[in-house]
Amino acid sequence: MTLVTWKVEMMLLAISQARLLCEMSLLEDKKIEPEQLRKNVATIQSVLADTQDTLESVLCSGSDNSISE
Repeated sequence: MTLVTWKVEMMLLAISQARLLCEMSLLEDKKIEPEQLRKNVATIQSVLADTQDTLESVLCSGSDNSISE
């Protein structure tokens, strides 16, 4: 497994968790306090920003660093 592959897999997991958090926040039968909703949005934004940074670094590096499986 290369370092790039590992980074991509970790980002996919983080994005999946952010998506689930977003879906949970939108459930109509679940009441969420405004402060908790704000925290959820901040978490989702953070995940997306980190994903963007990681993808930019992966695409710009072009190296094939390997890590042990």
